[in-house]
Amino acid sequence: MLMRGERSTMVVVRERNRARWITLAALLLPGLVLSGACASEPPDTPKESIADPDGDEAPADNGNETPADNGGETPADDGGETPADPSPDAQLFTCQASKSPMFNSRDVLNMRISADFTKLNSAPTKEESGSQAVIELSDESGAAPITANIVARGVSRFRCGFRPFSLKFEAKQKDNIFAHLGKSVKFVTHCGDREGLPPTLKADSLETYEQRLLMEDTVYQVLDQLQVPSLKTRLVRLTYHDAPTGKEETHLAFVREPEDEMAERCGMVEWEDLSGVDTSQLEVDQHGLLLLNLLHDFVIQYDGIDGKNLVSMVDLDRKAIFYAPYDFDLVGVSRPDYVANEGRTLEQNRDAFADWLRRNQSPALFDQIELMLARADQMQRAVEQSGMNEENQAVFSRWLSLYLGLLRDFHACEGHTDDPSRPLCHVEDDHGDRPDSASVVDPGEWSARIEPPGDVDMFAVDLQASTLYSLGGRVPLELFDAQQNLVASASDRIVSFKPSQTGTYYLRASLGEQMISSPLLPRPDELERYITLYTDDHGASLETATTLEAGGAVEGKWELARGEDEDWFLVSAGASTNLHIALRDADSGLVEVSRLGAPADELPLEEYLLEGDNDVSSLFEQPGEYVVRVIQLLGLRPNGSYTVTLQ
Repeated sequence: MLMRGERSTMVVVRERNRARWITLAALLLPGLVLSGACASEPPDTPKESIADPDGDEAPADNGNETPADNGGETPADDGGETPADPSPDAQLFTCQASKSPMFNSRDVLNMRISADFTKLNSAPTKEESGSQAVIELSDESGAAPITANIVARGVSRFRCGFRPFSLKFEAKQKDNIFAHLGKSVKFVTHCGDREGLPPTLKADSLETYEQRLLMEDTVYQVLDQLQVPSLKTRLVRLTYHDAPTGKEETHLAFVREPEDEMAERCGMVEWEDLSGVDTSQLEVDQHGLLLLNLLHDFVIQYDGIDGKNLVSMVDLDRKAIFYAPYDFDLVGVSRPDYVANEGRTLEQNRDAFADWLRRNQSPALFDQIELMLARADQMQRAVEQSGMNEENQAVFSRWLSLYLGLLRDFHACEGHTDDPSRPLCHVEDDHGDRPDSASVVDPGEWSARIEPPGDVDMFAVDLQASTLYSLGGRVPLELFDAQQNLVASASDRIVSFKPSQTGTYYLRASLGEQMISSPLLPRPDELERYITLYTDDHGASLETATTLEAGGAVEGKWELARGEDEDWFLVSAGASTNLHIALRDADSGLVEVSRLGAPADELPLEEYLLEGDNDVSSLFEQPGEYVVRVIQLLGLRPNGSYTVTLQ
């Protein structure tokens, strides 16, 4: 929505109330849109990625002893240990094996690329980094060289001495190692020193770079055993031949499966490939959101919780949006020093994971955990065959031992949520879920814990007939009368109403079908959901709005100490309408003006309010009937009051 006014510092473009009334998906994945759009980070521009290790010192036998059929494709029949009767929703996430020969084996692939690597690693932009590349596979004697364009990629890793890159082919490959990988294939490679390299990327030795690469690849391999949406990888011992200088270096890298190929083998379409689809009809699948959070928390991926590092996909039959995690260079297993991981130990991370499981337990979560436990041996083998050094392999084995042990213990919690003698399982219900067990409250502001998913909290409140009330909070709400007739409901913003009768009303708070009640490492307000039902001076709907008369002044008060009150006014604007809002005892506010009957593409105009007089006359661009919303913003001082003057 467009903001404008005389104070240029106050003129901004911003989206309306979704950020203000926090939805569950926004708590877990800020930027995630529940319908009509996805907030996927472009796969070729990962944020805050660290350097990928050098491979010059890779063990000579790395990968050669790995059975060719173990883990590379996750064969469709490699599910003998999967429970015999998984739920239909659990089966939803089963992905097929890749058709590409790139992932037929876990053996390290020996490859030589001749290109202008001097340009690739020094060009100021990605667009200027490209050159012709010739690819040769030493494992395939007699095979013809493959040609492609090579281009640097990445965001933070673009600052590395050796940049990650993409091979871009003129046409899809058919009879070589790149078959069924589309026209662009991404390589994750080592970083190497460079002037100005940030601490997150910098390593103390070539061996450290290599081990970081192997650890990142191992996370991909562990998730690949689960047959869920996850990108496949293949280690490559890559010889760089710099065509201009003739110099050669050999390092370890890995090929990462293209996002659209992964989506296809999982029965979906990558978001970027959608064509002719009405995206407004799409919604985030709740089972998929549950799985995403489970996988993120399992691999200690705090860098992905806020919505970064996600592949966005659509199941067209279900009209559902799904996400798959990627970029595991900064997970807490391998990089506890990374700022988002806050130096937490594996035990501390496990305890946080245990609390998340307890707060979010549901039949769907137990189903997913059962499938993960059935593949525990495959995950452990992926760690054992990773090529990591003894120290890092011990860390990864300890991580799996701690986390799989927790999942086994937690799986036994099914059906025991109400048992206070089992702290791993028990979730205390702070409020009843029916009118006869509702908590009695007075009109005002309070909080409630809505957990685990499916929890309902009911409140009984006495209201007076014909009195103006407003209802809202950070959880969907429904208000019923004594006969259980729906009186009002609120989800995204404040709603105002006047009861027809005096009596006891029942307010129901629930997350509905959402399968995540709160995120890992939650803030206090993500556990204690804010709720308000209060007596209001001006309503927040067309039916309850106050009409402003020319030449008059109206007093208003923001009644809330912890929330954001919203007062609506109706204004008939002429050619020279003059509207002032004088704000008192408050740090800031917001005024939003929209023309009644305006076309759908005519956006409301809004402007921030500061304490003192605010001339907002410029928001009325043409004569007409308008709705003026005067909105409280949380600041250092609660409540506040104002005077609206119309000339």
